[in-house]
Amino acid sequence: MDNHQHTITITMKLELNQEDYVAIKALEAVCCEKQKTELKLELEFKMQQRNNSLKNKIMAEFLYYDNEILVGYLGLCNFHGTSVELSGMVHPEFRRKGIFKKLYLLAKEEWQKINPAEVLVLCDHTSRSGLAFINHIGAEYGSAEYKMCLNKRTLGPNLNQGIELRMATNDDAYEIERQGSIYFGFPEEEVEGKEDLERPAIQVDDNFISYMAELQGEIIGKVHISVTDNEGFIHGFGVIPEYRGKGYGREILCLALDILKKKQVDNIFLEVATENKKALGLYESCGFEEISVMDYYIVF
Repeated sequence: MDNHQHTITITMKLELNQEDYVAIKALEAVCCEKQKTELKLELEFKMQQRNNSLKNKIMAEFLYYDNEILVGYLGLCNFHGTSVELSGMVHPEFRRKGIFKKLYLLAKEEWQKINPAEVLVLCDHTSRSGLAFINHIGAEYGSAEYKMCLNKRTLGPNLNQGIELRMATNDDAYEIERQGSIYFGFPEEEVEGKEDLERPAIQVDDNFISYMAELQGEIIGKVHISVTDNEGFIHGFGVIPEYRGKGYGREILCLALDILKKKQVDNIFLEVATENKKALGLYESCGFEEISVMDYYIVF
C-alpha cells in the first residue's frame, strides 16, 4: 500500500524571504530553459520598492507548492500610478492542471481591493502557454516592449557636454516620482505632493542606485542602475522635455554604462517600449540589440 501523501499548498505573501526567492529563481530557470522564453518577474526591483510606500500600492506574491516543491508562482504589483501588473509561471511538467488559474483568481481578489484603473498581464511574445491563458481570460493586447542587451563593450567617443551623474538622496524622492510621471505616463495625481511619499523613495544599496543627471547644477534627467547575479540593468532613464534633442540623453546613458562597466558585469540590459522610436534609435546607436519582446495585455 502506498502511504505517500500528496500535499498541495497555496500561499500568499506580502514579502519574500531568501528561501522563497531561491525557489522562484530556480523555477524561473527551469521554465526559461524548457520553453526558451523570457519572464519579467522583477523580484529584485520589487524587493527594493518594498522599502518605499506610495498610497494604494499593492505587492503580493502567490506560491503554489506540490509536496513542498514550488511549481507555480504569480507576482502582483503596482509600482506607480493606478495600473496593476501581474506575471508568473508554472513548471512545464505541471501545466494543464489549472494551477495558474487558481493563482490568478487569488490575485484578482487582491487587486479588486484597490479597484485599479487597469490590470496588465505580462507575456513573452513567443510563449504559447502564456498566450493560451491570456486568450482564456479574454485579455486584449495593449502594448509591448523590447528587452535589449549591449553588444559593444567599447562605444565611440561621447561628446562631453558637462553632464554629471550624482547619487540621488532622499531629497530627490519627489523629483524622481515627478519625472516618472513625465517619462512613463504615471498619473500625476499620484505624485502631486510630497505627502504622497510616506517614506523616502531612495534606497542606498550598491545593487540598485538612483542617479540624478545635472547640467551646471540643474537637474535635467535621471537614471537608475542595478546589478543582479552580475548582470547590469538600466531603468527609469529619461531627460526632461525642455532639454531633449541636444545629445544629453546619449551622454547620460554613456555615463550610466561606464558605471556598470566599472562593476565588471557580464551583460547590460534595458527595456524600451516598441513604439518609442527615438529611444530605440538612441539605444541601438549605443550598441544595444533586441533580444526579446514582452507583450502587455489588458484584463477587462
